[in-house]
Amino acid sequence: MNTAVILVVLAAALVLAIGAAFLPMRLLLTHIAANIHQLIVRQRERRAAVRPAPPRRKESENPGPA
Repeated sequence: MNTAVILVVLAAALVLAIGAAFLPMRLLLTHIAANIHQLIVRQRERRAAVRPAPPRRKESENPGPA
């Protein structure tokens, strides 16, 4: 009888511990996933925006032989 009670109490404690750890982890992962999704959307918008291309060559004071 004592062994059965101990096993039931241990099983209940284990279930409670897993449940208590699962909820915060789920909330944390949901928050991280939302931040990553926002980052991806911002990057798509930045890449889709038309920006003038920077000059490829540096303008120097001496143009060279002419």
